[in-house]
Formats: sequence, C-alpha cells, structure tokens
Amino acid sequence: MRRISILICILSLTLCGIASAQDDRPLGDVARDTRAAKSAAPKAVKVVTNDEVPASGDQGAGAPLSGDKQAYCEKLRQLKVPSAEQSCTALRLDMGSEYEELTARIFAIDKNICVATAGKGSAGKRANDPQLVAQTREVSGLHEKFQEMMKAQMKAYTDALVAANEIRKEEVEELSTAAPNWERPTSQMRPGEQQRFEEIDRKYKARIQEKEDLQQRILARGTRYAVDQDRMSQVCDSH
Repeated sequence: MRRISILICILSLTLCGIASAQDDRPLGDVARDTRAAKSAAPKAVKVVTNDEVPASGDQGAGAPLSGDKQAYCEKLRQLKVPSAEQSCTALRLDMGSEYEELTARIFAIDKNICVATAGKGSAGKRANDPQLVAQTREVSGLHEKFQEMMKAQMKAYTDALVAANEIRKEEVEELSTAAPNWERPTSQMRPGEQQRFEEIDRKYKARIQEKEDLQQRILARGTRYAVDQDRMSQVCDSH
C-alpha cells in the first residue's frame, strides 16, 4: 500500500520538475524581492505544497465515497500511509463523466476477471474461455485509454506553465519600456517609475495567478490518477 506514496511523489516530481529550474512567482514579486535584497536581507520564498492546493469547485470535498473507495481509504489509514488523507481527498474529485465511467468499467471488469481466475487476474485467464478473453482484451484497451488521459493531464500542466511564462514575458517587456529601472531599488528609480511599476504589476498579477491556480488544480487532479493506478494494482488482492 505504500506504493501510493511513491506514485504521488513521482507524479509531483514529474509535473513540478518542469518548473524546478525557474522562479515561477509573478515578476512583480520577484522584482520586489530583488530590490529588497540589494538594500536589506533577502526575503524567504514560501514553497506551496500539494496539501495547500486551494479548494475549487471540482474538488468535491464533501462528496461521499463509494464502498470500494472508502475501504481503500480505511486501509491506507490503518497502514498509516503518509499520503492517506491526500489520497482520500483525491478520490472525492469530480473528474468528469468520461474519466469516472472509464475507471468504473476498468474496476468492474478487473473484479470479474479476478473472481473467475481465483485472484490471478488476466495472467490466470483460460484461453478456451471466450468471455474471459473478451474481457481481458477490453480492459487492456481501457487501461491504454487511462494512460492516454493521464498523459493529457500532464500536458495540460505544461501548457498552463507555458501560458503563465508568456504572460510574465509580456510583463517584462512592458516594464522595460514604461519603467526601465524597475529591477533597481526604489531609491534609484526615476520619478513616476514606482507608480508605473505598481500599475503594471497589478495589471499582470491576476492573470498570472489564474494560470498558477490552474496548475495547482491540474496537479491535484493528477493525484487522482496516481491513486486510481494504485487501486487498480490491488483489485485482485481481495479475491
């Protein structure tokens, strides 16, 4: 069961690692810290973790879990898996009908195969049983679809990151024209530059924050993929 913590860790590293080499805060914040560092001690940068992902309309925090999901959560808690609560929260996410129907079908077929093969799964299917052969073929295709959807989720994260960086680039270009000394300490800025800097900062900050919030929501939804992958690997454990 501790495999789930590893899966979530790998997912987080894969998604967050895309941005690990750059400071993805709004440029206005970076500029303020840069100027402060030149005249005083540098400010500490707060690292936002998965546990701090803001609540959103698609998280469904109060949605009840199905019997299977609840049993999985209880097992994680009993084993004191570090990511237990994070995993249970992910299971309450509303991933949309396509995802929910896909995963429900995967679990249903896998359970049937496990029962028919005494817990051996597709590896224990009988070649002369047409029904098992058909179910194994179908679930194999569904698993491929699941992997494709997970890759698309990772691409969405990358796209949101690129979009945020494009906005930051626009901000830098505008600042370079309207307030050329924006990176310098306030005392070294020309008259009116501080005001122009603050106006431009406000103009872009909301747009950047929107993309960053999207990244966090995608990361939270990505956790659901990792959790369901772990659940799929354990379908035969109870049969």
